[in-house]
Amino acid sequence: MLRCKVTSENSGLRASNDGGKRVSEANPLDRFVRPAFTMYRGDCMAVLNEIDTVDCVVTSPPYNLNKRASGGGSSKMNYEGWYFDDMPERSYQGWQRMVVDALLQKCTGSVFYNHRIRYAWHNRNKYRVPSNVYHPMQWLQDFPLWAEIIWDRRGTTGHANGRPRLSDERIYQIGKPKVFHDMWYTTVWQIPPTKNQGHVCSFPEELVRRCIEMTTNPGDTVFDPFTGIGTTGVVALKMGRKFIGAELDGEYFNLAKEGLLAAESDLAA
Repeated sequence: MLRCKVTSENSGLRASNDGGKRVSEANPLDRFVRPAFTMYRGDCMAVLNEIDTVDCVVTSPPYNLNKRASGGGSSKMNYEGWYFDDMPERSYQGWQRMVVDALLQKCTGSVFYNHRIRYAWHNRNKYRVPSNVYHPMQWLQDFPLWAEIIWDRRGTTGHANGRPRLSDERIYQIGKPKVFHDMWYTTVWQIPPTKNQGHVCSFPEELVRRCIEMTTNPGDTVFDPFTGIGTTGVVALKMGRKFIGAELDGEYFNLAKEGLLAAESDLAA
């Protein structure tokens, strides 16, 4: 979930204990390869330069929430387990625009991109807009939007801060799907968030499943440039798809790899 480059921890090409292969020093990206999935440890833009085309993308990037303290900054207690998520907003939006553009160049179908509205009234918000809101459409407006899905999270744990509590996010389907299986879904998905000890903001499997189910066929390849603990990949494997993932954080990379290996083992049983 971090944005800086990392240096490979291993050298050369060697077989790993869990049956995959790692490529290191000769390549700046760590790569773990299995027949049904490939996990890269590295910057997502570098990974996009390495891979061939994919059939679908399902992802949720860091939201740039400036999570330095609990209570939205009202206390000095640090968030436990929170990944680095504090970029200058102008740089963040430029980075996200660049990532989405690169994804559309590699994806032959739709890119499902999860994000949310962020209010920007706090004095720490140095990059201000007249509306005092950071809206994903500020950096997605130049891309071909096929559908906007409201993710109704069925509740909230946030603070009111003088306004109704946020209980929704957005799933933007960018680009026309190459196939469409009509499952009678509407543009409002009522799916509670997942509580996972491995990640503070893990994806619900049901949300990922719907994206893959609607717009891919068995055997297609799904990509997640911000893999986290690997939910997108696990769901893809369960549905008979192949998966490519990119994750820069070493701990998340290992958790994703373990989850994908477990899913692969379950399918083989």
